[in-house]
Amino acid sequence: MKVVTSVASESVWILPDTLVDALRARFPDVQFVNVPRREDRPREFRHADVLFLSQLRPDEFAAAPAVRWIQSPAAGVGSLLFPELRESEVVLTNARGIHGQPMAEHVIGLTIVLFRQIHRAIRRQARHEWGKDDLASFRALAGATIGVVGLGAIGCAVAEKACALGMEVVALRRTPGARPSGVSKVYTVSELDSFLAEPDVVVLTAPLTVETRGLIGAEQLRRMKPTAILINVARGKLLREAEVAEELAKGTIAGAGLDVFEHEPLDPASPLWDLPNVVLTPHTSAFRRDYWDAAVALFADNLERFLRGSPLLNVVDKQAGY
Repeated sequence: MKVVTSVASESVWILPDTLVDALRARFPDVQFVNVPRREDRPREFRHADVLFLSQLRPDEFAAAPAVRWIQSPAAGVGSLLFPELRESEVVLTNARGIHGQPMAEHVIGLTIVLFRQIHRAIRRQARHEWGKDDLASFRALAGATIGVVGLGAIGCAVAEKACALGMEVVALRRTPGARPSGVSKVYTVSELDSFLAEPDVVVLTAPLTVETRGLIGAEQLRRMKPTAILINVARGKLLREAEVAEELAKGTIAGAGLDVFEHEPLDPASPLWDLPNVVLTPHTSAFRRDYWDAAVALFADNLERFLRGSPLLNVVDKQAGY
């Protein structure tokens, strides 16, 4: 059996060679080939049974006629769901579950920054301005309401941490279902307008699908409280970014914390960079020091299942998109 690992899209997103060596030691009867350069993929994909990667083009998929299973080290797999893969018999799994805690911490961090106006204090520090009077109107997390869009592993982790800080948690999900611990009310997609009117913080953690693409734009921001903030750690394309930037500039809502964008890296000309009520982070909410250890451990567990013919963990519904 041949397994090809090919993760090297940017300097902070590279699979360490040491972990590939650890896989070789754990599975001595499996051939592992690490392919950090994209131009080498077609040659190595030809006889591959399993692929471990987060990005794949249709032409590269066509070069892997023997592949039976693809494991992504990411949770979001929207970029992999092109028609050829979606309609194939290839099983797709993701890394759902390893991102929840760091991403929840990121959400809480952004909320604290915006509620406590730390972003404004940092800008004033750069200008050597004291500005105490302008920065004294803080808001408390305890007693505020946070609304979570998407109740997967990430959304549930956000809900758990927010609840522990004394926040009331409401949520929106695609279909009705059991209400997770700590969540006081669950809305469905048809109730989006009512949902948006309630929270002081709206957090997007949903996957990118046909239904969620462009979910939030000008009209939706106008349905939020003018004192509310928006946080997106899901996918940039859940927002109609130009509309959101325009409404933030108008002060339609109090602010936003954005970790993901329609196009990355974010264009230096984007108005989002200079908005005083916006905090930007460069798609780092899921990062953790041991990220690759966790991602490879999950892959190794799944590979053991694959070799013995057992059901795999985190199988993606390719039609639903997650």
